[in-house]
Amino acid sequence: MILFYQRTSDRDRIPCIRFGVEQLREALAARGVRTAEERLRFYPPATGGGGPSNGGVSAGDGLSGGGLSADGSPVGSSTGSPSTGAVSAGEGSSTGGISCFVISLQKDGLLPGLGTLARESFVIRRTGGAVHIVGADDTGAMYGALDAAESVLLDGPDAVKDKHELPFLAKRGVKFNLPYQPYGPGEVFDKNKELCMTIDFWRDYIDFLAKNRYNCLSLWSMNPFEMMFRIEKYPGATPYTDAELRRFKEVYTFIFRHAQARGIETYLITWNLRITPHIAQGLGLPPEIAARTHDRKDIGIRQSLEVVKDYYREAIKTLLMTYPEMTGLGTTNSEELTGTVEERQQWVADTYLEAAAELNFPTPFIHRTNTSNGTVTQEIFLSRYNHPDKYISWKYSNAHMYSHPLPRFEELFNAWGSMNLEADGIKVIYTVRNDDFHNLRGCDPGFIARYIHGMKEGKNYVAGFYWGADGYVWAGETQHVSNKHQNWKYSFEKHWMQFEMLGRLGYNPNLDPTLWEKKFAHKYGAAAGVPLYRGLCAGVRILCAVNRLYWWHYDANWHPESMLSMGGVKTILEFIENDAMPLAGMVSIKEYAAGKRAGRIPPGENPEHILALIAAELDTIRRNADLVQAELDAGRDAEDLACAQLDLLAWHALGSYYRCKFDAAVKLAIYRGNGDEALKADALGALRLGLDFWKELSLIGAQHYLPYYMGRVQQTFGWSYYIDEIERDIFLASTVRPESAAEKY
Repeated sequence: MILFYQRTSDRDRIPCIRFGVEQLREALAARGVRTAEERLRFYPPATGGGGPSNGGVSAGDGLSGGGLSADGSPVGSSTGSPSTGAVSAGEGSSTGGISCFVISLQKDGLLPGLGTLARESFVIRRTGGAVHIVGADDTGAMYGALDAAESVLLDGPDAVKDKHELPFLAKRGVKFNLPYQPYGPGEVFDKNKELCMTIDFWRDYIDFLAKNRYNCLSLWSMNPFEMMFRIEKYPGATPYTDAELRRFKEVYTFIFRHAQARGIETYLITWNLRITPHIAQGLGLPPEIAARTHDRKDIGIRQSLEVVKDYYREAIKTLLMTYPEMTGLGTTNSEELTGTVEERQQWVADTYLEAAAELNFPTPFIHRTNTSNGTVTQEIFLSRYNHPDKYISWKYSNAHMYSHPLPRFEELFNAWGSMNLEADGIKVIYTVRNDDFHNLRGCDPGFIARYIHGMKEGKNYVAGFYWGADGYVWAGETQHVSNKHQNWKYSFEKHWMQFEMLGRLGYNPNLDPTLWEKKFAHKYGAAAGVPLYRGLCAGVRILCAVNRLYWWHYDANWHPESMLSMGGVKTILEFIENDAMPLAGMVSIKEYAAGKRAGRIPPGENPEHILALIAAELDTIRRNADLVQAELDAGRDAEDLACAQLDLLAWHALGSYYRCKFDAAVKLAIYRGNGDEALKADALGALRLGLDFWKELSLIGAQHYLPYYMGRVQQTFGWSYYIDEIERDIFLASTVRPESAAEKY
């Protein structure tokens, strides 16, 4: 089979298309189909054996015998020699009648009548024995080749069907927390410092993103400048030697260039004002001025110093000159600044805006406004920023994307004030945070598709999203015991399900849902893969329900996979009193109890519904886990199936614990109002049962996961470490009294 594509020396075109062709070639090889590659200018081949001079393909060019007709169907002899890469008669039966794939751009004009294709879109058309893959641009052609490769791999060449796909969201990105000057310390960052300074890692990671239709890589750090270059004006503002800086520059340059070669934009995003002790000393300041605290006084001192402002201007100018392949910049006017909204925004304008203006080299910019004011951002910064690609960013679900598919925090916090985003030419790119689960595998394409559709409902100003965690990074595998389970190199490979669903559904949220079952069946075998997929989806749906009923805005306050916060394990008393997710149509436990007492339960999703949902999803997990276990018992341990099965069982244990805790919280809340001792007894029984499930969860986790320090909640992850605190809930519940009795004390 011949793969025709552009093979000129045009560097702007080759990398993306070449990558897509490589994946297609590998998929065909996995199906036993031999291939040869040929230049696009030799398509269509002549029917009479002419050479390149008359548009035909000679034997040396990859075809022999009768060749192909203009529509790609065989003409004359079809018994080409394997040495030339032509497909023999025996092989043709495995190709579904396909003789060649033709990968081109719309401007090449090989498939007329398509209309104007949108950016990054592609069309696949079968014409006779040829499959045409036409991209609107290089990235679109790559995506088309990747789509065809997936069809070939999962179902064979004949499964490649006519289609036209275009991106639903223009920006589909990841939030990658660089382990150098991260927002908060954490063991996962310390363990990834060496890996993230290797070119091999970034090649593998960026290729992985491209396969999953991501086109935006945002790199986050408090202050990455000191390791990216030496500033001429402040040469001492870095602790690194020239040799170290050259090594770092090689890696960063590779990141930006290789991302370009995969159709991915790169943004370097900071938390505005952060200097290290070495930077402070390089500016002639005492190192204490760089104390890493969120104390308003410390921040205010740094913010007021002109030399710090000047350092930032010089750093940004040096960054733009040193790394021209980098797409853009980003920062915020909140976390590391103090004062009024206007004062904080003015500092950003005095540094980032002025640097771009001084250099006369404006670059795309992402301005975050998560705890600030969009109107002020527009007035002081965005209206003066001279580049058409300027984005304003907002935390779409705060820290908990796995909750409700239609979050309404823009409305709750009046994010845009009096702004008219469309009229002002400003696009929104959402920050999507998964600070819900970092260790267990899982995702749910139904939830993600609805979530992504919701981003644009009535909001034409939305460009897209980038997603990730705040206190975590999926890079090297640091949390799994090094045993026979681990057949992956990087943690993002273990979590391919989540990465792939967010990227692919960001490009096309209307993908056929059966795709995911096919992918799991291909990886694990149908008998184990399909039930594994269904069970993992159910586990994530439980976590979404948990977050809707028990809500905290930010990750430092709540990490539901571990049930931890900066204050430790969330107690049964907190579950009784806490609010539900705002503007989500959710009735909290305390509201539900009050409604029961008054005989009028507020409308909306309530604790009864959540408990019923969790029970149904637990049944789904149990049934599917039994099917997976039957395959393991029969000796069919494909890929990392045994490890994934433990995750499935962990979801069941964790979900069962939450079911018990919510049940107890509801009964205790009602008991406080009516004094029914039977309810209290039932609640205590539910907590005792929950303790058993927590111990089960602890045993599952201890079989293959390592503890690690979580910087954002400032606790060590490991379910077994908190058995005593889970058991303490039983005592706390025993102290709950009816409100009338409590008033006497």
